[in-house]
Amino acid sequence: MPMPAQPVAADPLVARSARLAKGSQFVEIAVGIALGIVIVGATGDRAYASGFSSARFGGEHGHPTTSNPTALHYNPAGIALSSGTSLFADGVLAYRRGSWEHQPHPTERADPPGAEGSNAGRATFANVFGGPMLGATTRLADLAVGAALLFPFGGRSRWDQNTRFAGDARYPLAADGVQRWHNIAGAITVGSLSLGAAYRLGSLSIGVTGNLLRSSLEQSQAKNIVGNGEPDTSREGRAELSVSGWHGSFGLGLLWEVIRDRLFIGASYQAQPGLGEIELTGTLTTRYDGATSIFPATFRQALPDVTRWGLRFRPLPSLELRLHGDITRWSVLMTQCVSLRDRPCEVDPDGRDITADASTIQNIRRRWRDTWAVRGGISHWLTPALEIYAGGGAEKGAPPAATLDPGLMDADNVQGSLGTRVEVAAGWFVAATLTHVHYFPRDNTGRSELTAPELPTRRADGGGRYELALSLFQTSLERRF
Repeated sequence: MPMPAQPVAADPLVARSARLAKGSQFVEIAVGIALGIVIVGATGDRAYASGFSSARFGGEHGHPTTSNPTALHYNPAGIALSSGTSLFADGVLAYRRGSWEHQPHPTERADPPGAEGSNAGRATFANVFGGPMLGATTRLADLAVGAALLFPFGGRSRWDQNTRFAGDARYPLAADGVQRWHNIAGAITVGSLSLGAAYRLGSLSIGVTGNLLRSSLEQSQAKNIVGNGEPDTSREGRAELSVSGWHGSFGLGLLWEVIRDRLFIGASYQAQPGLGEIELTGTLTTRYDGATSIFPATFRQALPDVTRWGLRFRPLPSLELRLHGDITRWSVLMTQCVSLRDRPCEVDPDGRDITADASTIQNIRRRWRDTWAVRGGISHWLTPALEIYAGGGAEKGAPPAATLDPGLMDADNVQGSLGTRVEVAAGWFVAATLTHVHYFPRDNTGRSELTAPELPTRRADGGGRYELALSLFQTSLERRF
């Protein structure tokens, strides 16, 4: 396929790169990045909601009708049903593995001699990451207040090396895997300080939280320095994005005790982080043939709001049944866009940059779909101090076949959990849960539309077979007094 014409020197990144360093290769990589860097949300799937990695605080006791401090995340009205003071520490350890098997797209150029197979074949990863939570609540008569430090989104991702090219003298960068044009490694961390209050009006409780969030994103990928959005092992560089920012949100909830100590029905709403589109600022670093250039950048995206519902029923003192679910409005994530810092990031319907000063670096089409999840659970108390429980559920994936890529893998899935909770001493509770999430394989070969849009939206083809699995170990310690 013929190479497109080089952009003119008036491009702001080209001019900036020329000032930073001497030599045409600096200009080349700046041009390529300006037209083609791909930015992703770094980690892939959420544990129980599509798109990003999300911790499942509280295991089977984290849901919209709970009364422990995880209610500050799931339904703040729940803390009005607590008693006394509760201190809660929770952690989730996730083991996530997957693969992407890709065949060459018709528009992709042939690999140069000696690099055959560098851009097609099977790529794999296996990563371990975790998410903590600390929370405290106290209740005085009908009023309860609480605070929590938690990480509702987060994770790490690093793809395995392609051993065929490890140490290769001519094409050493190909060792980062066939998926490297989408993602080599990344990290996303969203931390939240949540303050909440709830009030009980007879059998009905109402609650609210205010959240201060800190988000950061680190991501690296391969990039064709010519900037035409396609893999090219012969002209390969690296692009690294590092951005962060502060934003706020809120949560609202209702919890109705229909039958005293037996039947509870709850509903809650968690607003979007930033209440709409959020901006993270930082730097974009480009590397090619030993040369490095750094540019200030702004990353823009919208994360979803979540509506949750649930019911909890105790037909017997030693038996509890739970059913809950959520609707996550991932359809707000239409694009992820990178621009020169504090400059517009705009494209026309075909994906072409329409800013007056060519400030759009990359526009990534996501066009995700809203998702739903439903989950059931059961607990049995063998003794008043020893509880065993199990749960299961299903969930819809967010990315359509057209925009699915190895950076943000996701699919419809089913889950199952087993665990126990023990009162080890008066007022001290320890819980542990094992969960496995099975994602159904996806194959979007021939259906990916990532190569179709115009620059700066065009990307490497995302077609291929995707496989993914996730296992989690959750443990918590609670102190009540």
